[in-house]
Amino acid sequence: MRKLGLFVLPLLLAACGGTGLNIGQGFEMTAALTGTQVAVDVVNVYAKNADGSPGAYLSSRVDKYTPTAGTLKVEVRGGSLGFTAQKVTVKYTDASGNPLADTASTFNNSVAFTVPGGYTCPGGATTCAATDKTLTATTFSLPDLYWLSEQAALMAARGCVDGSSVIGTGYVCPEVRMNVTFTGKDSLGAERTLTIPQAQVRVYVNSVSDEVR
Repeated sequence: MRKLGLFVLPLLLAACGGTGLNIGQGFEMTAALTGTQVAVDVVNVYAKNADGSPGAYLSSRVDKYTPTAGTLKVEVRGGSLGFTAQKVTVKYTDASGNPLADTASTFNNSVAFTVPGGYTCPGGATTCAATDKTLTATTFSLPDLYWLSEQAALMAARGCVDGSSVIGTGYVCPEVRMNVTFTGKDSLGAERTLTIPQAQVRVYVNSVSDEVR
C-alpha cells in the first residue's frame, strides 16, 4: 500500500503541472475600460447691445461634441482559463448610478475577441498538454473600443451646459459612467461573464466661443 501511494503522488503532481494547481481549470481575470472621452465645444450666447457689443448673457449651447474610443485591459491570473467574448451589454449612468435621462440607457452589441488563458506553452505554442503548461500571468489589451452610444454621448455633452451661467474651458462637466458586461465562453466551453463596474467617461469642455445676437 505504501508503494502504491508513492506511485500515485507523482501522477497527481504531473496533472497539476507540478505546482499543485490544476492549470486551466479556474477563471480569474479582471477587466478595465479606460480612455473613453467626450470633448465638448461650447458656444456662449449674448444679447447684442445697441452699439453691437455683447450684452447680457442669454444661454449656452453645445456646438459640437467629439467622442474618443477607450481601451480594454484584462489582467489574467496565472492558471486561469481563457475567455472568448460574444456579446457586450453597457448600461449608462451618472456618477451616482442613476440611468442617463432622455436616452436609451442600455446598449447591446455582438463582439468577437479572445482573452488568452494564464499560461504559456513551450516554443510559444498556443495549446499544449497540461503537463507542459507553465502558469503565467498575462495582460490582454484591445484599443479603439467605442461602446458609448450616440444618444449617451449627446446626453453627456449636453450635461456640460445648463444655460444658467457662462461656461469656460475650466468648467467641470458632470461625469458619465459605463457598466460593462461581457458574456461568452471560457476555454472549456462553459458560459462566463466578465464585468467592468463604473467605467468612467471623461466629459470636458474642449473649446468655448461667443455668439452675439
